Amino acid sequence: MTEITEEAVQQTLQGYLTIATKTGELRGVNVEFTADGVTWHPLIFDLTDGAHPIAARARVHRAGWAEPTHAPELWDEVVPAEEGWRSLWLARPHVLFGAHTLRAALRRTFADVLGDRREPDDLDALPAPSAPTPASDDVEAIDWLARVNGATTIDELNAVRAEARLARAVTLPLKQRMDARRDEIGGDAWATPASAERTPATPKRREPQDYRPSENRAARRKASRKKGGRR
Repeated sequence: MTEITEEAVQQTLQGYLTIATKTGELRGVNVEFTADGVTWHPLIFDLTDGAHPIAARARVHRAGWAEPTHAPELWDEVVPAEEGWRSLWLARPHVLFGAHTLRAALRRTFADVLGDRREPDDLDALPAPSAPTPASDDVEAIDWLARVNGATTIDELNAVRAEARLARAVTLPLKQRMDARRDEIGGDAWATPASAERTPATPKRREPQDYRPSENRAARRKASRKKGGRR
């Protein structure tokens, strides 16, 4: 197993680039990151402690291809669950997340020479537990679907996703439900309550009647005298 170090990752990436270069068809690569899903940069300088890009994208240009390979990846979907790798990714997000994304793009572009390789920090390469641990009377099984449905903010949903990945509990149906719940929360955040959309009805003012014909004025004076009023 590759040692968990930044140098090991760089050596692995360099091996990918060396193999691709030997084909004589590699014409360039680039990697960009985003912290908001809108703007993309080679580096993000305003990341605070513990923060990281939410997505990365790599482009690989190969001779004879009309367009470069475009490989975007979301941090939440590819960050390793193994604690050693995860800590390294959080400490060096550009280097480790960027290397992971670029490797994926190189594998896609040069599949004929790189094959379907997987490295220790690739999600598919993480070892699965030999057998599920049965729930005992003292340990209650976690209802991940209920946890996902109970999340009311994106941060809460991300926390549930991270816990499920560490527990090796992410299945395709659960991931699909997480994605759907993210859309629901995002929609709720922008929705305007129906009650707020309705504009209160403005009381209708009584229209003046002086413009009406004289017989109408006479009728009003007669009605006023019956009530003891004056005009």
